[in-house]
Amino acid sequence: MATEKIKLLIADDHPFFRQGISLFLDDTEEIEIKSEADNGQIALDKIKEDNNYDLVLMDLQMPEVDGIEATEKIKASYPSIKVLILTSFNNWDKVYEALKAGADGYVMKDAKPEELIAAIKAVYTGGVYYGAEVAEQLLKRVNQKSNGNENEELIEPLTERELEVLALLGRGLSNQEIADELVVSIKTVKTHVSNILAKLEVDSRTQAAVFAIRKGLI
Repeated sequence: MATEKIKLLIADDHPFFRQGISLFLDDTEEIEIKSEADNGQIALDKIKEDNNYDLVLMDLQMPEVDGIEATEKIKASYPSIKVLILTSFNNWDKVYEALKAGADGYVMKDAKPEELIAAIKAVYTGGVYYGAEVAEQLLKRVNQKSNGNENEELIEPLTERELEVLALLGRGLSNQEIADELVVSIKTVKTHVSNILAKLEVDSRTQAAVFAIRKGLI
């Protein structure tokens, strides 16, 4: 029985780059390139016409509607569709804006091909993914924070176990991987994740990871 492929939409305003990515990913057994778009508005129109996509590879700087606005609109209307930012921008403001918009991961265009495939699989299975350069910037933000216990600022502080789950979530692990790491059931992990989202007052795992990094919780 054939494995169901990950259905992708590539949104990038450089046709040669789109073609190169398409040619590479078409040779990947688990991935199907369903469509391409040269700006955020076209990507939104294509998803509105047919929302049977699993993941969007999204550039940031595009005409008409940029990647950040397109990501925000996709996640608002089609939350099940994953968005993986693939761009040449690696400054913190762009990273934060994209993740705040709901992006499930952020990878640089100069990443190795195998890293891109790993990122696609990670976000498709419910994890988050940050490329090495992005992760380094996020860690720098943590190191710049004070040593105070930011957890105390929450209306309802996270438990020790919830902090453990949040740390693993921030590393991009899926629920099953977190369950394996902590030797608990996946149902228990889902309960912890649900409690974490409620306490942090965020809507997604990605937003929880970003919040935790900004606050120095992980």
